[in-house]
Amino acid sequence: MPSNNKFIGLIPARKGSKGLINKNMLDLSCKPLVQHTIEAASEASRIDDVWVSSDDSLILNLAKSLHVNQLQRPAEYASDNSSAVDVVNHYISEISTKTYSCDDFIVYLQPTSPLRNSTHIDSAIQMLIDSKMNSLVSVTLLRKSPFKSFVINKSGELESLFDEKLSNSRRQDLKKAYIPNGAIYIFKINEFIKRGGFPSNASMPFIMSDDDSIDIDEIEDLNKAQNILRKKNA
Repeated sequence: MPSNNKFIGLIPARKGSKGLINKNMLDLSCKPLVQHTIEAASEASRIDDVWVSSDDSLILNLAKSLHVNQLQRPAEYASDNSSAVDVVNHYISEISTKTYSCDDFIVYLQPTSPLRNSTHIDSAIQMLIDSKMNSLVSVTLLRKSPFKSFVINKSGELESLFDEKLSNSRRQDLKKAYIPNGAIYIFKINEFIKRGGFPSNASMPFIMSDDDSIDIDEIEDLNKAQNILRKKNA
């Protein structure tokens, strides 16, 4: 991988939220939630530039005060129905292709992962560089194996999600399974455009601990993150 590839931090931080109201500006350890991610991106030595995409003037003003770039996101890309793919497409159409090469990388950092820090980001980028791959996804180990899972079919009966034999296997005999934790996605701009979304299959996995993988969705998550930070800073 050429050493001149740039890594652009993109932080999506809209005003609305289905769960916690104005979640991205809620207080966590005496800072707005989104500030933890802005600071992590700014402190990461491997990130060349940081952008905050938002429809919220308070968030954009916070980004400005922290000396990172701001991108005003229009309402159609900031609704409950808007996807992460919409956010990246808007960024690419407004900023990316005018400022960066399609061979550069976007480091997509959701503010709901406040315990992902600059060390995680730098380690993930270095791992991707060393691997010479085009994308990376941060993951955490699933404690309960999906190979033992069932769905309920149209007849109201249990149906094995995988081979029925796997549902009867010992847990230690099954492959370890991982799930994206939402903390770090890294991908080449042209790879995103080619696939029409976030690359996942054939991506480099970046494994993170359960604590560092916490995703803020409900007030209980915020309280848990506060307790973890308190212990880390004790």
